Amino acid sequence: MKNHVVNLYMIALSDGHFAPEELETILKIGEEKGFTKEDFEKMIAQPGIEFYIPEEFMEKVKLLYDFVKVILSDEKIEDEEVRSFMRFCKKFGFEEEQSNALFEWLVELAKQDLPTEELEKEIKKQIQD
Repeated sequence: MKNHVVNLYMIALSDGHFAPEELETILKIGEEKGFTKEDFEKMIAQPGIEFYIPEEFMEKVKLLYDFVKVILSDEKIEDEEVRSFMRFCKKFGFEEEQSNALFEWLVELAKQDLPTEELEKEIKKQIQD
C-alpha cells in the first residue's frame, strides 16, 4: 500500500503541475489505506523512492483509478494529465485502445465517487455483462 500512495504522488507530479486539490485527494486516499499525513510526508522524503509497477491486473487498475480521482480533484482534466495516464497505461501493459476506454470508464466511476474498494466488484460486473 505504501507503494500505491507514493506512486500516486509521483504520477500527480508527472504533468508538471501539482495542485493543492491533488495533494488533498492523495492524502484522503492514503488515509483510506491507513496512512496519516505524517506517514505520507516521511514516505516522499525518503531518498531514492521509485515508481513501482504493480504485477496484478487489479492493482494496476486500482492505481489508475486513484490517479483518475487525483486528475479530477481540481475539477478539470488537462491534456498533460491524460497523456500521463496513457503513459502509465503503456507501462502497465495496456494497449492504446484499451487505455482510452479505461480512462473514460474510470472517469465515469470517479464522478460517481465510487470507493476504490468497490472497483473490483464493478470490474467483475463488467466482465459478466
